[in-house]
Amino acid sequence: FESKFDQIYKIEGPRGAGKDLMLNEFLDKFEHPIPSDFIISGKSGKPIVIGFARYDSDRGGSQEDDRTGGNRDKITDILRYAKQHDMPLKVLFVNDGPGLLLGSMWNDYALLEEYGGGNVLVCTLKMLNERLTQEWMES
Repeated sequence: FESKFDQIYKIEGPRGAGKDLMLNEFLDKFEHPIPSDFIISGKSGKPIVIGFARYDSDRGGSQEDDRTGGNRDKITDILRYAKQHDMPLKVLFVNDGPGLLLGSMWNDYALLEEYGGGNVLVCTLKMLNERLTQEWMES
């Protein structure tokens, strides 16, 4: 990210293991204590992308449904806040691991993009460089 966007954006969050960023501490009047892994801020210094990074093992079943269902709830809360405060927030899920090889799990994640109406992006580490663009972050 930094090699591609360092001159344009700032990314905050722990490198490796570390304390999550609580959105209610970064977004004024955000009522939900949702932990995120990173926040990307634009030229103005205001957050434009809320990011979640996950490693999915081969869990399947109800655990798979819990993860994507919880992500959908995060999307709902974040995009509702963005609309109420006239902010161009986006949500990025960076997922990797063998769990994504389960077709059903990848399909569930792909549905999150559809649910987010262009404001949600899901990708693996290998897809990140190609899919995460300045155009998407600023649209």
